[in-house]
Amino acid sequence: MKIEELENPPQWLLDADTVFANVEIIDGIVHWNGGIWKGGVWHNGVWKDGTWKNGVWYDGIWESGDWENGVWNEGIWYKGTWLNGYWIDGLWKDGYWFNGFWYGGKWEKGYKWERRKPKLVQSDTPPTNNKQEEQ
Repeated sequence: MKIEELENPPQWLLDADTVFANVEIIDGIVHWNGGIWKGGVWHNGVWKDGTWKNGVWYDGIWESGDWENGVWNEGIWYKGTWLNGYWIDGLWKDGYWFNGFWYGGKWEKGYKWERRKPKLVQSDTPPTNNKQEEQ
């Protein structure tokens, strides 16, 4: 459903810059089913799929999709592709990490881009911010 078709959407969702948004509100929680998030501030919802271009994430559940850039503050990442951005805190369950800055949180498992041998490698340790170490 389009954002403008929702009944009583939260203001943060109305303020966001989006394209082709497919959203539902279930038990008062925003469920993003697809589309492109170009910018804005996310507040505690469920991201099912789609592309995150930029913005700030404040808590919620990420199930799948592509993260291109932005700041992650709290929440649970189940799977998907992280291309770039700042991870401040939260729980990383699994997925693909290509680039960005990891500042805190818990990394359970996933694949990280290893620059020494350009490939994704399975890892149970979070990404490092030390570019010297990675090269």
